[in-house]
Amino acid sequence: MNKRELLKYERALLAEKQRILKQGRATDEVMDAATPDATGDLTSHRTYSADQGTENYQREMASRFKTIETDTLRQIEDALKRIADGTYGICTSCGEPVPKARLEVVPHAQFCMNCLKKRKR
Repeated sequence: MNKRELLKYERALLAEKQRILKQGRATDEVMDAATPDATGDLTSHRTYSADQGTENYQREMASRFKTIETDTLRQIEDALKRIADGTYGICTSCGEPVPKARLEVVPHAQFCMNCLKKRKR
């Protein structure tokens, strides 16, 4: 892969990282809003179980999003390290090239499709 292509992927990774960080701040706000007040202030206390259920659902979904965001950020950081050390675009499992079409869709991909399919079994 030439330097121009690597620069393109690096920019895409950095843009995705910024997008996820921004999204993460929004997720944090949802989690904060759905978390009961720890000070003991009962003014926001929900008396209806439906309200509590909604808050629990929002908290659970925000937690799942946070896990996905954290995992994706780690994968992006790993991809940026692979660019720096010259191994970007090479499957970390089998050593074969990751198709450019795959990198266009998932720039932080570390596996070729064959290895990805094997890992999902």
